[in-house]
Amino acid sequence: MNFHTVVTHDTTFHADDVFAVAMLTQFHAGFNLIRTRDKSILHYARLDPQIVVLDVGGRYEPEKLNFDHHQDTALPSAASLVYRYFKNRICPQPAQPYFEEFVSVIDLLDTNRGNIYGQLDTLPAGFRTVDNLIKGFNRDVTDPAQQDKQFRLAVDFAVDIVKNEKHYALLRNRLENDYQKREILPNNVAVLTEYHPDWKAKKEHVFAVMPHANGWQIQSRDTTIDKVPESISKCNGFIFRHGSGFMAVLRDRKVAVDYASSLPMHR
Repeated sequence: MNFHTVVTHDTTFHADDVFAVAMLTQFHAGFNLIRTRDKSILHYARLDPQIVVLDVGGRYEPEKLNFDHHQDTALPSAASLVYRYFKNRICPQPAQPYFEEFVSVIDLLDTNRGNIYGQLDTLPAGFRTVDNLIKGFNRDVTDPAQQDKQFRLAVDFAVDIVKNEKHYALLRNRLENDYQKREILPNNVAVLTEYHPDWKAKKEHVFAVMPHANGWQIQSRDTTIDKVPESISKCNGFIFRHGSGFMAVLRDRKVAVDYASSLPMHR
Protein backbone atom coordinates (compact mmCIF):
# COMPACT_ATOMS: atom_id res chain seq x y z
CA MET A 1 0.00 0.00 0.00
CA ASN A 2 1.34 3.44 -0.95
CA PHE A 3 1.50 6.38 1.44
CA HIS A 4 2.68 9.95 1.24
CA THR A 5 2.79 10.98 4.91
CA VAL A 6 3.85 9.48 8.23
CA VAL A 7 2.41 10.83 11.48
CA THR A 8 3.86 10.03 14.89
CA HIS A 9 3.78 11.75 18.28
CA ASP A 10 5.74 14.84 19.25
CA THR A 11 7.80 15.63 22.39
CA THR A 12 9.99 12.79 23.74
CA PHE A 13 10.82 10.01 21.29
CA HIS A 14 12.00 6.44 21.83
CA ALA A 15 13.43 3.58 19.81
CA ASP A 16 10.06 2.22 18.67
CA ASP A 17 8.81 5.35 16.86
CA VAL A 18 12.28 6.23 15.55
CA PHE A 19 12.96 2.75 14.18
CA ALA A 20 9.47 2.46 12.75
CA VAL A 21 10.17 5.57 10.67
CA ALA A 22 13.68 4.36 9.83
CA MET A 23 12.32 1.04 8.53
CA LEU A 24 9.79 2.82 6.33
CA THR A 25 12.64 4.72 4.67
CA GLN A 26 14.07 1.41 3.49
CA PHE A 27 11.51 1.23 0.69
CA HIS A 28 9.92 4.70 0.56
CA ALA A 29 11.96 7.87 0.28
CA GLY A 30 10.69 11.39 0.61
CA PHE A 31 7.46 10.95 2.56
CA ASN A 32 6.20 13.86 4.63
CA LEU A 33 6.77 13.50 8.38
CA ILE A 34 4.49 15.07 10.98
CA ARG A 35 5.04 14.83 14.72
CA THR A 36 1.93 15.81 16.67
CA ARG A 37 -0.73 14.84 19.17
CA ASP A 38 -3.27 17.28 17.74
CA LYS A 39 -6.56 15.38 17.83
CA SER A 40 -7.97 16.95 14.69
CA ILE A 41 -4.86 16.07 12.67
CA LEU A 42 -4.84 12.54 14.05
CA HIS A 43 -8.54 12.08 13.30
CA TYR A 44 -8.02 13.09 9.68
CA ALA A 45 -4.84 11.01 9.37
CA ARG A 46 -6.48 7.86 10.75
CA LEU A 47 -9.16 8.06 8.04
CA ASP A 48 -6.74 8.59 5.16
CA PRO A 49 -5.44 5.24 3.81
CA GLN A 50 -2.38 7.00 2.39
CA ILE A 51 -1.16 8.26 5.76
CA VAL A 52 0.75 6.03 8.16
CA VAL A 53 -0.06 6.78 11.80
CA LEU A 54 2.36 5.12 14.22
CA ASP A 55 2.82 5.07 17.98
CA VAL A 56 -0.04 7.54 18.42
CA GLY A 57 -3.74 7.74 17.60
CA GLY A 58 -5.09 4.91 19.74
CA ARG A 59 -5.84 2.56 16.85
CA TYR A 60 -4.30 -0.61 15.46
CA GLU A 61 -5.87 -0.96 12.03
CA PRO A 62 -3.16 -2.14 9.64
CA GLU A 63 -5.50 -2.09 6.65
CA LYS A 64 -5.81 1.68 7.26
CA LEU A 65 -2.10 2.06 8.11
CA ASN A 66 -2.81 2.86 11.77
CA PHE A 67 -0.13 1.35 14.00
CA ASP A 68 -0.57 2.39 17.63
CA HIS A 69 -0.19 -0.06 20.51
CA HIS A 70 -0.82 1.98 23.63
CA GLN A 71 -4.53 1.13 23.75
CA ASP A 72 -3.81 -2.63 24.04
CA THR A 73 -1.04 -3.96 26.27
CA ALA A 74 -1.09 -7.26 24.37
CA LEU A 75 0.26 -5.53 21.28
CA PRO A 76 4.00 -5.18 20.61
CA SER A 77 5.66 -1.84 19.95
CA ALA A 78 4.88 0.40 16.99
CA ALA A 79 8.16 -0.66 15.37
CA SER A 80 7.06 -4.28 15.41
CA LEU A 81 3.58 -3.46 14.11
CA VAL A 82 5.05 -1.52 11.20
CA TYR A 83 7.58 -4.27 10.52
CA ARG A 84 4.92 -7.00 10.53
CA TYR A 85 2.89 -5.21 7.90
CA PHE A 86 5.72 -4.07 5.63
CA LYS A 87 8.37 -6.69 6.36
CA ASN A 88 8.67 -8.00 2.81
CA ARG A 89 9.45 -4.46 1.69
CA ILE A 90 11.76 -3.71 4.61
CA CYS A 91 13.92 -6.83 4.67
CA PRO A 92 14.67 -9.66 2.18
CA GLN A 93 12.79 -12.82 3.14
CA PRO A 94 15.87 -15.03 3.75
CA ALA A 95 17.14 -12.51 6.31
CA GLN A 96 13.86 -11.96 8.13
CA PRO A 97 14.25 -14.59 10.89
CA TYR A 98 17.49 -12.90 11.97
CA PHE A 99 16.38 -9.29 11.47
CA GLU A 100 13.30 -10.00 13.57
CA GLU A 101 15.54 -10.76 16.53
CA PHE A 102 16.60 -7.12 16.46
CA VAL A 103 13.01 -5.86 16.19
CA SER A 104 12.02 -8.06 19.14
CA VAL A 105 14.59 -6.30 21.32
CA ILE A 106 12.96 -2.95 20.54
CA ASP A 107 9.67 -4.53 21.67
CA LEU A 108 11.13 -5.72 24.95
CA LEU A 109 12.62 -2.34 25.72
CA ASP A 110 9.49 -0.41 24.80
CA THR A 111 6.98 -2.61 26.64
CA ASN A 112 9.19 -3.99 29.44
CA ARG A 113 8.05 -7.52 28.64
CA GLY A 114 9.63 -10.10 30.88
CA ASN A 115 10.70 -7.32 33.23
CA ILE A 116 13.63 -6.54 30.95
CA TYR A 117 14.41 -3.38 32.90
CA GLY A 118 14.77 -5.41 36.08
CA GLN A 119 17.45 -7.43 34.29
CA LEU A 120 19.15 -4.31 32.94
CA ASP A 121 19.36 -2.92 36.46
CA THR A 122 21.92 -5.63 37.23
CA LEU A 123 24.30 -4.36 34.52
CA PRO A 124 26.97 -1.65 34.90
CA ALA A 125 25.68 1.93 34.97
CA GLY A 126 27.45 2.71 31.70
CA PHE A 127 25.67 -0.03 29.77
CA ARG A 128 23.55 1.33 26.91
CA THR A 129 20.75 -0.36 24.99
CA VAL A 130 19.63 0.70 21.53
CA ASP A 131 16.75 2.53 23.24
CA ASN A 132 19.20 4.43 25.48
CA LEU A 133 21.18 5.50 22.41
CA ILE A 134 18.05 6.81 20.69
CA LYS A 135 16.82 8.57 23.83
CA GLY A 136 20.16 10.35 23.93
CA PHE A 137 19.10 12.40 20.89
CA ASN A 138 16.31 14.07 22.89
CA ARG A 139 16.92 17.65 23.96
CA ASP A 140 14.45 20.23 25.32
CA VAL A 141 11.07 18.49 25.05
CA THR A 142 9.30 21.84 25.42
CA ASP A 143 10.92 23.07 22.19
CA PRO A 144 9.02 21.40 19.29
CA ALA A 145 11.32 22.71 16.56
CA GLN A 146 14.45 21.47 18.29
CA GLN A 147 12.85 18.10 19.05
CA ASP A 148 11.76 17.65 15.44
CA LYS A 149 15.34 18.34 14.34
CA GLN A 150 16.67 15.85 16.88
CA PHE A 151 14.11 13.26 15.84
CA ARG A 152 15.33 13.44 12.27
CA LEU A 153 18.92 13.07 13.44
CA ALA A 154 17.87 10.03 15.47
CA VAL A 155 16.14 8.56 12.41
CA ASP A 156 19.29 9.05 10.32
CA PHE A 157 21.26 7.21 13.02
CA ALA A 158 18.64 4.45 13.12
CA VAL A 159 18.66 4.09 9.33
CA ASP A 160 22.34 3.13 9.45
CA ILE A 161 21.62 0.62 12.22
CA VAL A 162 18.77 -0.90 10.18
CA LYS A 163 21.06 -1.22 7.16
CA ASN A 164 23.72 -2.88 9.32
CA GLU A 165 21.18 -5.27 10.85
CA LYS A 166 19.90 -6.24 7.40
CA HIS A 167 23.46 -6.83 6.21
CA TYR A 168 24.20 -8.94 9.26
CA ALA A 169 20.93 -10.86 8.90
CA LEU A 170 21.70 -11.69 5.27
CA LEU A 171 25.22 -12.72 6.28
CA ARG A 172 23.90 -14.98 9.03
CA ASN A 173 21.51 -16.62 6.58
CA ARG A 174 24.34 -17.26 4.13
CA LEU A 175 26.62 -18.58 6.88
CA GLU A 176 23.90 -20.85 8.20
CA ASN A 177 23.50 -22.35 4.73
CA ASP A 178 27.26 -22.83 4.56
CA TYR A 179 27.27 -24.43 8.01
CA GLN A 180 24.58 -26.91 7.02
CA LYS A 181 26.73 -27.95 4.05
CA ARG A 182 29.96 -28.22 6.07
CA GLU A 183 32.33 -31.12 5.72
CA ILE A 184 32.68 -33.14 8.92
CA LEU A 185 35.97 -34.98 9.31
CA PRO A 186 36.02 -38.50 10.87
CA ASN A 187 37.15 -36.98 14.18
CA ASN A 188 34.15 -34.58 14.16
CA VAL A 189 36.09 -31.48 13.12
CA ALA A 190 33.97 -29.13 10.99
CA VAL A 191 35.38 -27.69 7.76
CA LEU A 192 33.62 -24.52 6.58
CA THR A 193 34.03 -22.68 3.30
CA GLU A 194 33.34 -19.27 4.91
CA TYR A 195 34.46 -17.63 8.12
CA HIS A 196 31.66 -18.31 10.61
CA PRO A 197 31.75 -16.24 13.85
CA ASP A 198 28.84 -18.13 15.45
CA TRP A 199 29.83 -21.76 14.94
CA LYS A 200 30.84 -22.14 18.59
CA ALA A 201 27.34 -21.34 19.84
CA LYS A 202 26.01 -24.46 18.15
CA LYS A 203 28.26 -26.65 20.34
CA GLU A 204 28.38 -29.46 17.78
CA HIS A 205 32.15 -29.43 17.26
CA VAL A 206 35.16 -28.65 19.43
CA PHE A 207 37.34 -27.72 16.44
CA ALA A 208 36.55 -26.06 13.13
CA VAL A 209 38.59 -25.16 10.05
CA MET A 210 37.63 -22.00 8.18
CA PRO A 211 39.12 -19.21 6.06
CA HIS A 212 41.37 -16.53 7.53
CA ALA A 213 42.70 -13.32 5.98
CA ASN A 214 46.15 -14.96 5.82
CA GLY A 215 45.08 -18.44 4.80
CA TRP A 216 43.13 -21.01 6.83
CA GLN A 217 42.58 -21.19 10.54
CA ILE A 218 41.76 -23.91 13.03
CA GLN A 219 39.69 -22.73 15.97
CA SER A 220 38.86 -24.35 19.29
CA ARG A 221 35.33 -23.85 20.59
CA ASP A 222 36.47 -23.90 24.21
CA THR A 223 40.07 -24.07 25.37
CA THR A 224 38.96 -25.67 28.65
CA ILE A 225 37.93 -28.68 26.54
CA ASP A 226 40.87 -28.72 24.13
CA LYS A 227 43.36 -26.37 22.48
CA VAL A 228 45.03 -26.20 19.10
CA PRO A 229 48.33 -27.93 19.92
CA GLU A 230 51.67 -26.14 19.77
CA SER A 231 52.85 -28.80 17.33
CA ILE A 232 50.95 -26.97 14.58
CA SER A 233 53.96 -24.63 14.38
CA LYS A 234 55.86 -27.42 12.62
CA CYS A 235 53.40 -27.51 9.68
CA ASN A 236 54.35 -26.15 6.29
CA GLY A 237 53.05 -22.62 5.86
CA PHE A 238 52.58 -22.02 9.58
CA ILE A 239 51.75 -18.35 10.26
CA PHE A 240 50.50 -17.89 13.80
CA ARG A 241 49.19 -19.61 16.89
CA HIS A 242 47.44 -17.67 19.62
CA GLY A 243 49.07 -18.16 23.00
CA SER A 244 45.82 -19.40 24.53
CA GLY A 245 45.55 -22.13 21.91
CA PHE A 246 42.10 -21.03 20.80
CA MET A 247 43.24 -20.67 17.17
CA ALA A 248 46.11 -21.03 14.72
CA VAL A 249 46.63 -20.05 11.10
CA LEU A 250 48.20 -21.98 8.23
CA ARG A 251 48.68 -20.73 4.70
CA ASP A 252 47.26 -23.74 2.84
CA ARG A 253 43.79 -25.27 3.18
CA LYS A 254 44.95 -28.84 2.57
CA VAL A 255 47.63 -28.57 5.25
CA ALA A 256 45.07 -27.15 7.69
CA VAL A 257 42.56 -29.91 6.97
CA ASP A 258 45.22 -32.63 7.20
CA TYR A 259 46.40 -31.28 10.54
CA ALA A 260 42.82 -30.93 11.80
CA SER A 261 42.25 -34.58 10.88
CA SER A 262 44.91 -35.54 13.44
CA LEU A 263 43.22 -33.74 16.35
CA PRO A 264 41.52 -35.79 19.10
CA MET A 265 37.94 -36.88 18.63
CA HIS A 266 35.34 -34.86 20.52
CA ARG A 267 31.57 -35.31 20.49
